[in-house]
Formats: sequence, structure tokens, C-alpha cells
Amino acid sequence: MAASSSSSPRCPWPDLQPELLGVVLSRLPSHADRVRLAAVCRPWRSNARLLRPLPPLLPWLALCDGTFLSLPDGAIHRLPAADDGVSVRASTGSRLFLVHGDGRCSLMSPSPSATTPVPEAASWFQGKPVVRKVVASDHLIAALVESKNSETAKVIISTRGQPWDTTRCSTMEWAEPEGGLVSDIAIFKGKIYALLTTKMKRYRQHELRILDDGHEQTTIHGTLPGQEAWYDPNSTEFHLQQNYLVVSGDRLLMVEQRISEPWPRDWGALKLTRHFKVLEATDLSSSGCAHWTEVDTLMGRALFVSQGCSESLPASAGGQSSGTGVEEDCIYFLNEKKGSSQPGLAFLNLKPGRPFVSKINGGNCENAFQDSGVYNMRDRTVMPLLSETLVASTAGEGPWSPTWLFPEP
Repeated sequence: MAASSSSSPRCPWPDLQPELLGVVLSRLPSHADRVRLAAVCRPWRSNARLLRPLPPLLPWLALCDGTFLSLPDGAIHRLPAADDGVSVRASTGSRLFLVHGDGRCSLMSPSPSATTPVPEAASWFQGKPVVRKVVASDHLIAALVESKNSETAKVIISTRGQPWDTTRCSTMEWAEPEGGLVSDIAIFKGKIYALLTTKMKRYRQHELRILDDGHEQTTIHGTLPGQEAWYDPNSTEFHLQQNYLVVSGDRLLMVEQRISEPWPRDWGALKLTRHFKVLEATDLSSSGCAHWTEVDTLMGRALFVSQGCSESLPASAGGQSSGTGVEEDCIYFLNEKKGSSQPGLAFLNLKPGRPFVSKINGGNCENAFQDSGVYNMRDRTVMPLLSETLVASTAGEGPWSPTWLFPEP
């Protein structure tokens, strides 16, 4: 019996060739599946770390109730550190920025689970401002916040001399100028950029300002829009406009989203995204020559936009035709709706004799994905982001606005 036992065949799975493991790993449709594969045994975990780069996966959706939905499998995840007395939850891309009940601030990575303290930010939220966005890198962290007692926004920036060296850091604040609206902020090539929307007569301009070393510099002064090809002057609809600033590879892009609504205005009516336009900030390195240039391709990439977090990913081979990947030249967008209004949107009124821009706020969280989708820049069509089954699984109330989260593989 002993001889028979010693001669029994050994399980071959830990010895699976790295090339075959790579094929399996590249075909897994979700981040959770890739994590599970690496957890099977030590050889698989070691080889999985060496198999780079892997095809990009669709991100997670951070839901209103504090849970996270992975695509396309629809699995629901809960991160305990993200809902334990947390008063602020903001996605910085691959990590969550959290303000805990005792005032501590931290950055949490969901995979592998790790938390990094951010002590210099603890004083930023003592007045409990509305946190519109947080961006972070190894050398700096910045928050776009708005006072509850006014509609004035400001950007708070903390810069470190060395990565995550909190003993040597400087903090500055930049206030939103009168007559302007800070639409978004982004870190591009180590510097903070702010997208400022102002008005010129009946039109709006988009200025790009760089906030570097405590000094403000206007990089792009703004351009007046021409006649929009999709705009019908005889239409009875109005349009809400949301602008995003997105880093896409080595390009800094501005994304304009137009959301139509009927007139007279019905706050309970369904508002639908009708159009996107993408512009690149070109010649940023040339003093006084930078300008917006409209583009019709994302050069092998896709954009994921939301008010809380916007990112760009390279497209997958096969894209959505395989049902698992990122599709080229597509814009994945979220309707961060809170009740019957959409916070932070600029109301663009294209009819004469009526107000130009106003800011819209308030409400509770429901029907968060009724106008979320995938916009194809090539044929200008919009497809649903989630199936009806997944939309039903995300139903629920909570204090958070939906946004994207990009767990590292």
C-alpha cells in the first residue's frame, strides 16, 4: 500500500506552464476572477505577477450604498475600511480617498488591500465642505471642494519633496475666480490643471489653468464655440452640459457631455445624453501657443468619465465584441444623479432671452444608472452601460455618488 501511495500521480496544476497560465489569465472577464486565479497556489501567484501587461479590464462601479460592482460579471464587493464611519469617499483612480469618523485621512487600495495615511489633509475637511473631486500621485494630492454656505469652490494642493514623505510637504489653496466655474481638475505630467468655465456674452469658454508651486498660470484662454452639428435651433429641448478633464496616455483631453431635457423643465423627466465632444489641449509646452483642438479618435484608447473620477484605458483586443473588454473610441459615462437633479452640472441654455448658466445641486440617490451608457465616437450612438438585471442589482439608497474605481491587477 505504501508503494502504491508513493507512486500516485502528482497534481499537475501548480506546474502549469506560464504561457498557458497567461492565456487563461488574459481571458478572465473580471478583476475578481484574476485575483482568485492568483490565490489558487503560490506558483500561480508568482507567475501571475510576471505576466504583464495584461489586457485591461472594465473598472468597478462605486455604488451609492458603499458597495462596488465589478463589470461585466456583476459581482458586488464590499470594502470594510471604506464604510466604517467614513464621511468622505472619493475615487482617485486605483485608490479610494477616505475621511474617517475621527478626522483621519487615508488612501486605500482595494487590491491588494492596503491603506496609506494622508495626515496633511486632515485639516481640509473640518468645515465639512462638499468634496467634488480628489486626485493623487506619489508626490501630490489635491481636492476640489465647495463650501456648504456658498457656491464658491477652491482647490487645495499638498506637494511632497519625496514620494509620500509627509515631513516635507507644502500646502496651497486656489480659489475659484468670480464669474467662473471650476468644472474639473487633473494631474498631468506632475502638475495640477484646473478646467475653468466662464461666459462670453451668450456663450461659454473653457480656460485651462495650471496650478504649480503656488502660482497660477492660464495655459489656454478659451475659445468660442461654433455652430454644433447636432443642435437643432427649432428644438424645444434644453441642454445640460458637463465638462471633464481626462489624461489619456500622453494627451490631456477635455470632454463635453450634452444632456437634453424637455421644456418646460420637468425635474422628474428622464434626461438623456445626446452628444459628446472631445478636445485636446495642444502645444502646452509652447508659451502662449496652447489651444483646444477637436479630435475624432482616442488613438486606441477609451475614456471613462464621471464627476468624481475620470480615467483612460487602452482598448482590449476584441473590445466589447467579446463582452469582456474595453472598446476603442468609446466614452463610458455615468449619470451621477441624486434624485431629480444632477449636482455640479452647468445648465447651458441655447435659447435667446433666457439665463445662460446656473449650477444645479441637491436631492437623494436613486435611479443612478438610468442615463449611463457607452458613447461610440465613430457612429455617435449610445449603448446601455448595464443590463436591466445589473441595474436592478444596483438599486438602493446611500450617501455616495456613483463613480469609477480602477483596481490594479
